[in-house]
Amino acid sequence: MTTITKSFILITTTILFLKCKPETKRETEKLQDNLKIYFEANQMDSTARLDSFQLVKIDTITQRMLLFEQSSVLNKQVDNLIDLYKLSNQELSNSVDQMRLYRMLESRDLLTIEKKDFDKKSAKVKLIKFEIDTVMFIVKKIDSTIKHADTIKAIGYQAKCFYQLRLKDKSVKQDTTFIILNSNKDIIKREDFLKLPYKIDFDKLD
Repeated sequence: MTTITKSFILITTTILFLKCKPETKRETEKLQDNLKIYFEANQMDSTARLDSFQLVKIDTITQRMLLFEQSSVLNKQVDNLIDLYKLSNQELSNSVDQMRLYRMLESRDLLTIEKKDFDKKSAKVKLIKFEIDTVMFIVKKIDSTIKHADTIKAIGYQAKCFYQLRLKDKSVKQDTTFIILNSNKDIIKREDFLKLPYKIDFDKLD
């Protein structure tokens, strides 16, 4: 299930569907149908069966909220990078111990092989450190921008939907999902709406 993190604080512009005007009600029903189709195609386990799906409300997303979410996501990525940095440094330390051992054993061939491995691990550590510094710099800029960001104008919306699934083992699951809409209330992938100012290539760091 895809959800907006808690840091994405929302200004509620709840639509009370029971009191909608006829044309608004039709628009709401059409949106709910689209949300249901999107949920089934992108967020639902293909082995489950959808028993019910209901649009509960739509909340406004402002520029400040978007910046808060960008900062939150990037901070989590920094935490992952720091864990990777610690692990890589430990591997580097182990490689140093191996080279000391091969020197004691006067094993020139093994020492040469280990030295190459050490150089590769050392380059990886430097790359991870560069990524950490880069992302932290960007987060600092975002946090500074948040102070003056717009808190009123809607740049997007979040649709809160309740659903009930019938799972493969015949059990029932009830939960809530959140789907992002752009300013025209068209469904958009969360990552496309988020538009992170920097993308970390974790594959490059493996």
